[in-house]
Amino acid sequence: MNDIVGFLGTHQEIRELLLVMGTKSSAALVYDVCSMVKLDRLVLAVPDTELKKEVQKAVQRLRYETADYVPVHLEWIAREDAGKVCPKTGQMALLLDAPNTTEEVLAFLDKKPAYLIGTIDKTKINAFRIWEMYRKTASHIYLVSWEENHASEALDWSKDPDSDLELSIIFPVYRVAAYLEQCIRSVTAWKADYVEYLFVDDGSPDESAKIIKRYAKKDQRIRLLQKKNGGCASARQYSLERAKGRYVGFVDPDDYVDPSMFRKLLARALTGSYEITYCGYRELYESTHTTKEVEDCLDIPYKNGTCDRNEIDRLIAYLRVAIWRGIYLRDMLTKNNIHFYTDLRRFDDLPFKVETFAAAKSVAAVPEYLYYYRMSRPGQDVSADDERLYVHFSIFQHLDRSMAAAKEKAQLDYLQTVKIHTHRYALEKIRPELIGEYCARARKDLLSNFPYAEGLYILKQFASWKDQVYFRAICKKNIQLVKVLAGYQSGGSRMRRKQRQLRKFQKLDQKYGKHS
Repeated sequence: MNDIVGFLGTHQEIRELLLVMGTKSSAALVYDVCSMVKLDRLVLAVPDTELKKEVQKAVQRLRYETADYVPVHLEWIAREDAGKVCPKTGQMALLLDAPNTTEEVLAFLDKKPAYLIGTIDKTKINAFRIWEMYRKTASHIYLVSWEENHASEALDWSKDPDSDLELSIIFPVYRVAAYLEQCIRSVTAWKADYVEYLFVDDGSPDESAKIIKRYAKKDQRIRLLQKKNGGCASARQYSLERAKGRYVGFVDPDDYVDPSMFRKLLARALTGSYEITYCGYRELYESTHTTKEVEDCLDIPYKNGTCDRNEIDRLIAYLRVAIWRGIYLRDMLTKNNIHFYTDLRRFDDLPFKVETFAAAKSVAAVPEYLYYYRMSRPGQDVSADDERLYVHFSIFQHLDRSMAAAKEKAQLDYLQTVKIHTHRYALEKIRPELIGEYCARARKDLLSNFPYAEGLYILKQFASWKDQVYFRAICKKNIQLVKVLAGYQSGGSRMRRKQRQLRKFQKLDQKYGKHS
């Protein structure tokens, strides 16, 4: 109950409290609560006479030690009569100590407590469901969920006086009319009234705006924003500045989601007061109409939730760039000046992903595959194989500045890993005639934060053998080896030796390596 007592200590405005005790409650709870808050009225609902006797002893001790903290009005009732208690002020707090069922908690809905506080067994009671039922009348909700052999989690929520919206979902819209209706139907199937859907028409020349307007007439949660074409980053930033939700999420409108996705993400975020929650996703192949689950950091510690700085920093390098399968606390983004760089015409999700995990103090994963990411659509950025891939150098200029300002050495190490992952990706896609120019610019980028030896040492800790070979080849200006690694060149005895050596390294990596 230390968390509960701590919460009460930060809310000295509470003057009236109904404390509903369970069969496993302790008299020490009453002593601690009264020691922390000066109450005008305390109503104690106790389940049996034995516990009442113990509580009376605690109150007597409190009178002897600190008489000022004994409530002016102390009332005793049986636990089964707790629902009959009427508040005498508009700021009554309800404290439930380990209720057995959801129904026990919901029995006080008509009392409209200003504060709902309690400890609940998460195997019996869903904190998010309780929050949904009390959110319209309570100004503060603090529920500590516990489970045997697991760390407890706290749903710590205060009503925003300026907005009832908990989640804003942002859609950058450009030439997606063929896919838009499926996307809209999938996200709006969740009927919560505390969510808004922000569709940004980024000067799209097709019928996208008309489709959105048609759905908006039937669903007031849908908002259409329109602007001149400026690219995906520009559209996302435009919406982010106008979002009203406590959390924000993103969907590419040529994709679609499981109807339960955002409810599950928000439930996970609120239940443990996490700054970021994310789920798994499926790649959807249009040509074959098949899907594939993408394995990606969904296991322990992330599915249990973590505040460990080292574990969160690992996500900078090892979680795939897929910002559309997560939600982000808007206050965290604002305080850390995290935004979309509107000068980037593509791949703007990469810096957003790196900067959010570098800033986040708590993260949790929902280990389900709830987002459907459409592959092989004409015009997708992931299909680029030309100078458009040079955008990576602008991205890392932004990240070098923002990450250096954070002064976290471990995060710079992971940024170096992100760089080699990204440049490897580009070199395996880009046209052969552009490899030389790309490598020259990648070399400058890779050596911008660390000298060669230190950069290689970092990659030996965090990257695969092939990433390390790429790094050596780029930094030593060995374009021929880069082409072999990228699969563009073969033949010649020297190249065949290199390829045999690479295959040997690959077998060893598959047997002993921890990175693919």
